[in-house]
Amino acid sequence: MQSTITPAEGSNVKIIIDIDEAELEPSVNAALAKISKDVRIPGFRQGKVPRKVLEAKLGRSYIRVEAINEAIPGFLGEAIKSNDLDVIATQNVNIKSGEESGTVVLEADVELRPEVTIVGYKGVKVVIPSPELTDQDVHDHLKRLREQFGELAEIEDPVVFDHQVSIDVRAERDGEQVSNLAVEDFLYRVGGDNFIPGLDDALLGHKAGEEISFEVAPPEGSEEGPITCFVTLKKVNELKLPDLTDEWAAEASEFETLSELEASVRVQLQATKKSRSRMLFRDRALAALIELMDLKDLPQALVQQEFDALLRDFSTRLEAQGIQLEQYLTITGSTSDQLVNQLLTDAQNHVKVDLVLRALVREDSVEVTAEDLDKEIQRYAESAEVDPGEFRDQITENGQIKMVELEMAKAKALDQFLETVEIADENGNVVDRELLIENEVNSVEDLAKESEPDKDAVDSSSRSETDDGV
Repeated sequence: MQSTITPAEGSNVKIIIDIDEAELEPSVNAALAKISKDVRIPGFRQGKVPRKVLEAKLGRSYIRVEAINEAIPGFLGEAIKSNDLDVIATQNVNIKSGEESGTVVLEADVELRPEVTIVGYKGVKVVIPSPELTDQDVHDHLKRLREQFGELAEIEDPVVFDHQVSIDVRAERDGEQVSNLAVEDFLYRVGGDNFIPGLDDALLGHKAGEEISFEVAPPEGSEEGPITCFVTLKKVNELKLPDLTDEWAAEASEFETLSELEASVRVQLQATKKSRSRMLFRDRALAALIELMDLKDLPQALVQQEFDALLRDFSTRLEAQGIQLEQYLTITGSTSDQLVNQLLTDAQNHVKVDLVLRALVREDSVEVTAEDLDKEIQRYAESAEVDPGEFRDQITENGQIKMVELEMAKAKALDQFLETVEIADENGNVVDRELLIENEVNSVEDLAKESEPDKDAVDSSSRSETDDGV
């Protein structure tokens, strides 16, 4: 078999394959055996019809074309492999000659994976939240925890943010009552801004017993008129927080002292903040890299393949949990169109990441050593609980070993790229790269010793929060 490659439009190429008589003969015999089982000819048992009889009955060209069609995938695959083509879709395969006799000539149009380029990626800069834990982070977390144990107390002060108010609401449009905006004794946290647009601004500064009215503009493009809301402010409540004491810490957690609770909070927040910053750093660096990619349109064949894979994975996970698609959509409050759009967006993002990382591998000439490959195969084998040697033989035989090497090269290329990225926080301060490294944090016991609270500061903090109406 011989094959030649001719460039075509875009990432497409045309493959021309020449197959001589001897190479086709095994396929002809296989086609004859298959046809013989399906054809009934008087005087012969099925599967035992001689070749000459079949050729006389069906025609030599019919049998030959059947053989060629059966053989196409194998010959095409061999041509793709011998020419080291990264094919993502086969669009047309035609028999150009040889249906009757002689050399068979096949012509196939195939789409190759595009090789994108990225320019200027050495100077990429990304902005992420600071991974450094601050005392304010700990203070805010403890405050949220204290709010769970707070008690509402009715006050006579004017409304400020975070006060919880009891209100009656009615609404009118063109003199008609708006029934879905009529409530009584509704407990509302000022600043929630999740009930009626403009309600927070209308309440601020007012006291219990006052009547308030305000207008809500209709949605843009709506032909309906504005809504007038009438609010009776019945009570103003302030959430009184418990003091930061050992007694409260013992009640609110499994720890006996405030210092132990604060130490635990520091460990958790530190790990969470580092993890979030590390994830955002990787994602934003990749997004910046993708922006530098010289590809206008994604290959639809790749997107479709990725979409199909994501859909299969999603369906498998639902099935494993015993959930029907209709149940999932009901639980999540989404529609099938929204699900499809989300999977499509994810597929497009996966394709972009794959293409740009392949480009990095080429640009930086990233190679995977035999030692690295051995370690990865060992890791895979241990995970699958199989013999490493057998696992290597298996993935070598089915061609997956190249995919393993590629994934390793992409990961290595990404790591090298991330080392070159400049990192800053939202305030423009340079972020120490060491802070993004995943490492062991101090034990709770050590942090507890380091973070013994200043009793005067704790008392002062508690009083100021209570006085400000947290």
